Amino acid sequence: MKFFLLGFMGTGKSHWGKSWSAQYQLDFFDLDHEVEKMEGLSVAGIFEKLGEPYFREKERNILHSFAKKDNFILSCGGGTPCFYDNMEWMNSHGITIFISTPVPVLKERLILEKSHRPLIQALTDEALEEFIRRKLKEREKYYGQAAIILQSESISHTTFAEIIKRYV
Repeated sequence: MKFFLLGFMGTGKSHWGKSWSAQYQLDFFDLDHEVEKMEGLSVAGIFEKLGEPYFREKERNILHSFAKKDNFILSCGGGTPCFYDNMEWMNSHGITIFISTPVPVLKERLILEKSHRPLIQALTDEALEEFIRRKLKEREKYYGQAAIILQSESISHTTFAEIIKRYV
């Protein structure tokens, strides 16, 4: 099985992906980390030195390389579904799971992580909430195409067991 975790930055994709993959003996990958390994630069460094279009192309190429793998959970970057044919590709190659998180929760989490996130590092705390709202509005048409939509506040360790029962 191939599972693609989707959602805005700070939703908990990596947290739940690692937890569920350990629970079900699936490999866990983080798409941003895979890009960083291939490029030898952090995501922030890639954005700064080579630009977002370059990053998005590398992200797509690495995403498509997962067609050759099986039995994994891949935590995708927040923008991954919004570029190229990524959302369509993920839906045709595995099970997409969107983790929806309320804006105030995202803002609270992301204030602490701004320095590691190139799209928000220059924003004031006040501008961050508006940015989150705007980006979620832009991305909802992609996130809404996920096979499974979970509300972050209702996720537990048994959530993935229910998904497995339904899809495997």
